[in-house]
Amino acid sequence: MNTSLVDIAKGYVESETPKRRERAEERLNQLRKKYGPGGGWRLIQPGPLWEACEIWLDETRQFGHAIVDHVLQQADARRLLGHPGEVENLRHFMYEWANREQEEYIMPSFQAFMAERGIKVDQQVGNTREQVEYRIAQATKEFLTKIFEAGQAARAAS
Repeated sequence: MNTSLVDIAKGYVESETPKRRERAEERLNQLRKKYGPGGGWRLIQPGPLWEACEIWLDETRQFGHAIVDHVLQQADARRLLGHPGEVENLRHFMYEWANREQEEYIMPSFQAFMAERGIKVDQQVGNTREQVEYRIAQATKEFLTKIFEAGQAARAAS
């Protein structure tokens, strides 16, 4: 089989993303119910907004770990992890994936959630973006460390 770690990761991301987004939406609906009948609340304070953002961050972090775990559990993984270029390509893919999730999923979802509640998108987005960037950086570090350690273990075993 002539596949790469990145190909395995991409295939998993493509197949699992809709399920992960649906799960996040289910959790968000629970939050909507928590703060008002039928979700009809309009809160300006940042607490409930950040709670919504944490749902997307948590789902992204869990999904990132699931991607890495899925790749590392594949039959070809041990062999491929023995090649530093493969490890570096996977690390780069996960870094790019996490940044895309932030820019194309988390922040737009957050802004839509605010708009849905009638809250003006202004300074709150800037403050939240900084917190999101920090949390995405932390999660990305976890993914990259896990990949690096798996690569080191594979090279040590060979």
